[in-house]
Amino acid sequence: MNSPHQNSQHEDFLRDEMRQALDSRHPDRTAMLNRIAANRAAGPKPRGRVARLAGAALAVATVLGIGGVGKWALADSQDPTPAAPPVATAPATPVPSVVATATAPASREVTSHPRTQAPDETTAPTSAPTPSASPVRGHPGDTQVEKGTLWSDGSIEDSGDSVVTLRAGADLTELDLTVRVPLTPGLSSLGVDSAAGTVTGTVTKQPDALLYRFTLKAGATLPAGEYKFTAKWGGGDRNAADDTYEAYATSVERKRIHIYGNFAPRD
Repeated sequence: MNSPHQNSQHEDFLRDEMRQALDSRHPDRTAMLNRIAANRAAGPKPRGRVARLAGAALAVATVLGIGGVGKWALADSQDPTPAAPPVATAPATPVPSVVATATAPASREVTSHPRTQAPDETTAPTSAPTPSASPVRGHPGDTQVEKGTLWSDGSIEDSGDSVVTLRAGADLTELDLTVRVPLTPGLSSLGVDSAAGTVTGTVTKQPDALLYRFTLKAGATLPAGEYKFTAKWGGGDRNAADDTYEAYATSVERKRIHIYGNFAPRD
């Protein structure tokens, strides 16, 4: 039976022998691994596939076995030989998938400008509108009793009625006559009287006066001539100096006529 000292010498001898064997043989590990990878990529025929797989496994086992023995032989060596660095295999770099993101265009605020519509054609009126008859002009010292083809006169009858006489030298297509009688104690309206059947009369009571209005009917024509229009009232004796009248008319020549006057002067 060998002593521990003899066993130690025997192990030292084996290590020396293995070191010499390793020094004399340096298998190309990189080349072997590349050859194995190439054989896999070549796609061996099915008939020799088992044999090639067995050979590849044997080669790998040989490399691993030699590496293990080498480590054991160099375990007690004071100047161990550095092991060959492992083959650096570049990791496969994943190709990032490019995701196309459709960016919606920024919405622009559209300000709609309203289109100016051309104004509709309007037909000019055949005559100017009739001005308001109140307040009635024709105060003493401010009269225009004749204009163009139309003449006028204001008078008080014995019965106390206010009469306006119009004398038209041409046919009239429009006529608007107003008689203003200021209110006095006991004064009341008794109606109107018109010498022309195409002229209508109305009476309106205001806070300070009675208004008698005579208007030519729409579409009618007042032939040239002399006409009397009477404003009837009652309530005893009164002074008619403040009574006035005013008329707007249009002749067949389409001429606007404006007249105004008063009645008997103040006593």
